[in-house]
Amino acid sequence: MAALSPIAAARADQRNLSDSMDRVLKELENLRDAARNSADVEDAVHDLRTSIRRCRSIAKVMEEVDPDPAWLEMRDTAKRLFHGLGALRDAHVMNTWVQKLATADDPIAAQLLSDFSARKPQLRQDALRAARKFDEKKWQRLKRTLRRRSRLVAPGSLAAECLALERFETAKELHVRALRTEKPKPWHALRKSMKQFRYTVENLLPEHHNSWRENLKRIQDLLGEVHDFDVLAERVKSAAGENAEPSL
Repeated sequence: MAALSPIAAARADQRNLSDSMDRVLKELENLRDAARNSADVEDAVHDLRTSIRRCRSIAKVMEEVDPDPAWLEMRDTAKRLFHGLGALRDAHVMNTWVQKLATADDPIAAQLLSDFSARKPQLRQDALRAARKFDEKKWQRLKRTLRRRSRLVAPGSLAAECLALERFETAKELHVRALRTEKPKPWHALRKSMKQFRYTVENLLPEHHNSWRENLKRIQDLLGEVHDFDVLAERVKSAAGENAEPSL
């Protein structure tokens, strides 16, 4: 079988808005399946949040060139579910890092793991409640509307390149700011900006994404770990304060 040309491969790899919105529904069902089978839902929550973030990033970019209110409506609809899943996801990530990094006899680690174990049932219920409240019919309606609206910017067009370039310039500026400090906030802003650049390229510049995909994912993963360690450091400080011996 003949290999695909670079252009054909990029087109085959392209993920358009409809694909991304369909993915949200698929991951939502995966989450519900995990819950019905009494399985851990953390991985399904992560995949669902990733799908939502991709859709919201595309919508935010398209709002710059198309004033149709459906873009904002889609972002708001997805935002409620995204944040409803966030506490369980954050706690799971912290729990995973503690298990990887701490020694078996570390009292701070023991407290953090115990806290997660105690909170997990409620966090799981909150995540599943958010999933139940998600309006799938509204999401499908928005998908039909936005599928037409998204054609205003053709993939690979000059307009697509301009939108991606704006995301890149923003990330570049935030990178310069982050390098000047070790404070978490600038690095977190850079992380969010790189995600938006990555999803913009994925959706609007499929040929570029075919070449840049691995590097963009690697950068995003590294920035994600920086953010995880910043959050973990704060959790450890808080737990250490609670475990401190009272002064006489």
